[in-house]
Amino acid sequence: MIRHISFDLWLTLIKSNPLFKKRRAELIADTYNPKGLNISQIEILIKRKDKIFDRYNEMKGTKIPAKEMYLNILTDLGSVPRNVAADHAERLTRQANELFIEYPPLLLNDNIPHILNQLNSENKILNIGSNTGFVEGQTLRKALMKLNVFHLFSFCVFSDEVKTSKPSPLFFQQIYDNIHVSKNQVLHIGDNPKTDYRGAVRFGFDALLITDTNYTLNDIKTKL
Repeated sequence: MIRHISFDLWLTLIKSNPLFKKRRAELIADTYNPKGLNISQIEILIKRKDKIFDRYNEMKGTKIPAKEMYLNILTDLGSVPRNVAADHAERLTRQANELFIEYPPLLLNDNIPHILNQLNSENKILNIGSNTGFVEGQTLRKALMKLNVFHLFSFCVFSDEVKTSKPSPLFFQQIYDNIHVSKNQVLHIGDNPKTDYRGAVRFGFDALLITDTNYTLNDIKTKL
């Protein structure tokens, strides 16, 4: 019987706010853009870099800090003299985090609050176990508070804070270290077949792969 449920975050509980991505691209275009790329080109660059870093982290089981990710983008844009590179990247990271809170992510679907509240009412213990990218754990916690769902989780494990990423068993061990039931009583829910499903199953958890963004409580209950 499942007693503890671990949720991935991105595209399982939340999705990006398009206004955040636009405002971030505008910030970079206005401040860090000597080559004169337009906003669409900058958004494409960020998306491409995000995928590259995600694949690297998944393959190596590591987590490249957000500041280094932004530094890589600034270097590609030719906007950072070597002697001030770290300062520029740190400032951009801080500015992007502020924009993320100003334009917080959206719940993946309207069922999410009901799903989480109902699982809590049925004495299921919930946590978040998520890889992070440009937006890291400290900022994601603030966003979840704005969405009024943070209090529903017993703890959060974010890859930037534990220095390892799914599907590494080291990541899932970080989750399990906070759990007081056997592995076969833990269900990990996520949208990524490699990191969320196969990674969790290899570690010994049960797993549910989310393939429909409009999933409901009944979809989860098929695994309970």
